[in-house]
Amino acid sequence: MKTKEDFIALCEQNFKEEFSKIQKEEVNRYLKGKTKYYLEFIVLSLVIAFFIYYIYSNGLSIYYKIAFIVLSCIFIVGLIIVNYRLMKKEKRKVCYLLNALIYDQIVYYLTNDDYVYHNDVEISKDDFNKMNLFNLNYLKYSGNNLTVANYNDKKFVMCDVFLYDLISRIKNDSYYSKASNTIYNIYYHYKDRVDIFKGLYYETTINRDNDKYIYMIPNNLNDKFVRKNIYHYISFTGVKIELENIDFSERYSVFSVDEIKSRYVLSLTLMEKINQLDKMIKNKKYFVFKSDGRVGIFIDGFQIDKLLFREFDLKKKVTNEYLLKFYRDVKKIFDIAGLLEDINTYK
Repeated sequence: MKTKEDFIALCEQNFKEEFSKIQKEEVNRYLKGKTKYYLEFIVLSLVIAFFIYYIYSNGLSIYYKIAFIVLSCIFIVGLIIVNYRLMKKEKRKVCYLLNALIYDQIVYYLTNDDYVYHNDVEISKDDFNKMNLFNLNYLKYSGNNLTVANYNDKKFVMCDVFLYDLISRIKNDSYYSKASNTIYNIYYHYKDRVDIFKGLYYETTINRDNDKYIYMIPNNLNDKFVRKNIYHYISFTGVKIELENIDFSERYSVFSVDEIKSRYVLSLTLMEKINQLDKMIKNKKYFVFKSDGRVGIFIDGFQIDKLLFREFDLKKKVTNEYLLKFYRDVKKIFDIAGLLEDINTYK
């Protein structure tokens, strides 16, 4: 039985020491970059101060003096903002790298080293598209944090996924020409990005015989654009199925070509487990039960990246409290497979 106490004990043995070395190296690199930005700012400020002194000592017009001072102030403020953003970005990079090491250690502990993790790789587009929930023929697809793991004899794959569409739009504008006494209309063509899905994709297999696609779409899908595209895409694969669990039916619409098979796969036990999953992770979810036994769970707004981009005090050693919080959040993702007892192993 894996416990958080055993995880902390494991970290105390070897991980914390190795982590501190890497943290020290990355923090030193970060501080060197910070010092460089500060020196550049000081040098540029001295150069500007010299020019201000030169202008005043040469008796130029007061208008030139005011203009130069105003421009200098704008430049200095802009430089401060740019440097602040650059340093914040660098800090996020360091936190991401260090948090990825913690995530990797947690996965190692939970799976007894039976896992594969790549923070810059996603599940292949072809494998993702086999779920047939989102039409990738026109959607843009990207992802990261691919994790394939064996946890409590249940194997699964998950990764962060980002889907969006570029919609062509036309903006109408007009202007009046005095010369010809005519109003002219101008049409601008531009691309507008519409986010379809940004969250966690979680895939395993079900231990029930299933040869049909079954879709579960949340009823609280308020985005009309997303709703229209999903419903249009799955309407070719079946009709809406009414199930017995009232609480479940209030939150999900189920579509399939085979009502009997749908009731067999979505047993009362499995529906109750999904209800429990919704209480554990409240984010909006889509489920696809595929004909080859695979089941895909799309959890909107729930990402591994959100864990990895957490910021902490880089000058201090990582605390047990921080590691425990990280551990609980990762374990909650892993427990999805354990919660759904009808789900078996990933093929």
